[in-house]
Amino acid sequence: MIFLNSKHNDKKVHMIRKQTYILPEQDRKLKVLARMKQVTEAELIREALEQFLRREGARVEDNPLLKIVGIGGDSPGPVDGALNHDRYLYCRE
Repeated sequence: MIFLNSKHNDKKVHMIRKQTYILPEQDRKLKVLARMKQVTEAELIREALEQFLRREGARVEDNPLLKIVGIGGDSPGPVDGALNHDRYLYCRE
């Protein structure tokens, strides 16, 4: 766990460390872009991730299938629902 000052304000922000692998060409481009913009590679990665999550998050929120999640409420439903879903969904034996 690490606390860093956010570039957007002087407040300390809790950061979680993640590790990943990138291609050599991605690494080269990341280094060049970070030097050009005079920011850290980590800041560029966080910025790109934020843009991706914002874009994908909008897609998830607009997904009509996700709106049915939880419509059963707290009822436990059948214990064999995965096995006999046709019977429960389509009244088929």
